[in-house]
Amino acid sequence: MFTSNVTKELEACARENFEYSDRILNLAYNDLATKLSPADKGVLVQAEKEWLAYKDATCQGAYDATSPGAEVGIDKWTCLDQITRARTEEIQYLNTGIGALGFYKALDIVPTLYENGLREKFTSKLTDIFSKKEDKNWHSYVEANCKLAVARVHEDKSDCIARQVFYRY
Repeated sequence: MFTSNVTKELEACARENFEYSDRILNLAYNDLATKLSPADKGVLVQAEKEWLAYKDATCQGAYDATSPGAEVGIDKWTCLDQITRARTEEIQYLNTGIGALGFYKALDIVPTLYENGLREKFTSKLTDIFSKKEDKNWHSYVEANCKLAVARVHEDKSDCIARQVFYRY
């Protein structure tokens, strides 16, 4: 297999992007962890373990899908970067209650276009998708993460689950 210098440079760039995103995630995670009760911190740790397993499996899947192609490394590092950025946004939301605006805008717009204006119908469809997914790690991550969202930002659990499905990589 031939790998050009450009491909190697792109892979190195994708890796650097991920490493930067991972550092930002760790800062956000540690900041949130310092503000939690011991019980909520335990939930955060469990959610993070499940998220890490989900992230690794998902990005290994991206790698496997393109292997042995020359861009396989780019695909994997880009996947890791995107999922890590999404997790950082989620941690920041749990920490401050700020974020998830795209989902809540969609929650106002999509039902008017497709569900006769019934917001609950849209969230119900998203939570149905969640209940049918067989990815144990992602499912456990969402359950733990939504437990924190309910406690920290007073988000309705079904809205949290629907939001996780909406934003899922």
